[in-house]
Amino acid sequence: MRALQLLRGVAVIVPLGLLIGCGDGGNQRQGANDPAAQMRPALLEISTSPTSPGETIEVRFPQETDRGIAWVLEEQSGNDWRVLYYLGAALDNNDSFSSPSWWSVDDNEGKAVPDIGVNGPGPDTLAIPDSIDPGTYRLCTANSVKNICTMLDINEQG
Repeated sequence: MRALQLLRGVAVIVPLGLLIGCGDGGNQRQGANDPAAQMRPALLEISTSPTSPGETIEVRFPQETDRGIAWVLEEQSGNDWRVLYYLGAALDNNDSFSSPSWWSVDDNEGKAVPDIGVNGPGPDTLAIPDSIDPGTYRLCTANSVKNICTMLDINEQG
């Protein structure tokens, strides 16, 4: 069942700013603001791009990539990427995490996201912040052993 696929890890509430996790040597999680996050669009299929503020999207994983439920939306600043929003994916068949969530990096105090390991093809459902400006953003996993990203275009709200 999908519920068994989704709950591969143990749920631990961790402040999003500390989504580094513990692991052995080179397998430590980088968390949000991961300079080593790689553009891997072949590993992430977005249901709708462009999308609009306030909409939800589904992300599928054709190679059944392991990941967590934490995500970030980043904007480019020179040669670097800067986190603007934290996103929490909704999980199917799990009442505790049945709705996707988001918050601004400016409103991060006291926020937390469950550190749940997920595998399988998805979909992972994400909410696009209703306060985001139109433009091109980088959407990245935020608590995977190796964070992966793809581009996401946001149009004006319709």
